[in-house]
Amino acid sequence: MRIVNKKEFLALPNNTVYSKYSKTGNIEGLYIKTDTWENDWIYEDLISCIDCFDTGEFLDICTKAENDSKYEFKLDLYCGERDSLFDPNDLFMIYSNTEVQNLINKLKEVFLLFEKETINYDI
Repeated sequence: MRIVNKKEFLALPNNTVYSKYSKTGNIEGLYIKTDTWENDWIYEDLISCIDCFDTGEFLDICTKAENDSKYEFKLDLYCGERDSLFDPNDLFMIYSNTEVQNLINKLKEVFLLFEKETINYDI
């Protein structure tokens, strides 16, 4: 992995996997960079974009989930969002192909353990 500034980030290709990074060492989110313009880009949020039609449905889903721990909802892994934050001092943590593969392997490992131990979160 490596940390890049905004100018370097904007020059990276589509499908770059990244997190936002701050100089305090805070790492936020897991995203895929897609279309890029001069000073902005579209990204797909891999961990916090709920599959819903609009803000009203989003709030309804959140309320139901908060009040009923058995209520299930889905992520929207293909929801493109525009960054629209034009801070030239932004920093980004870029995941190498090896790190992306490590994430995939870890998720597969956990999935297989769930199956083996018959842990079922779909209850």
